[in-house]
Amino acid sequence: MKQAAPAADDGLKLSTWLPYRLFLVAAQVARPLESFYSETFGLSQAGWRILAVLAERDTANASEIGRACALDPFAVSRGIGQLTDLGFAVRRPGKIDRRFAAVSITRSGRIAFNRIAALGSAIEARLLARLTESERTTLDSALTGLEGESARIDAVGWRALLDDAATP
Repeated sequence: MKQAAPAADDGLKLSTWLPYRLFLVAAQVARPLESFYSETFGLSQAGWRILAVLAERDTANASEIGRACALDPFAVSRGIGQLTDLGFAVRRPGKIDRRFAAVSITRSGRIAFNRIAALGSAIEARLLARLTESERTTLDSALTGLEGESARIDAVGWRALLDDAATP
């Protein structure tokens, strides 16, 4: 019978790894929000994200929505379909190229968004209440830096990251 290998100090511990800690915070606050929009409006996570993008921009095409939501084309298509079925969005053919439909939020979509956003704002307020004004400013600056660096990490890919790690 094989014996379990003893715990090694390999440098990465999930419980203290920054990306995992950020994920946990995001997942823990997303659950009550997801439960609300799912139970109240029948929205999926992708549907909610797309609705939020449309609330911010009024109109967008599927490619813009996919980039803004970090969703693959299939998820975007299903999410847009869900929003149109619920009456929260309308899809109109593009003015120049009919293949690129413009998706717009409807009045009922705006009402649903506002109700969900109120809960999202309450969640954010509770989180931020744990921080001083100085900590909030520092957090905002740190997140801006992390967003930029994470985009660069994503752009170069894992091979380049391994190459960089191997270079002394």
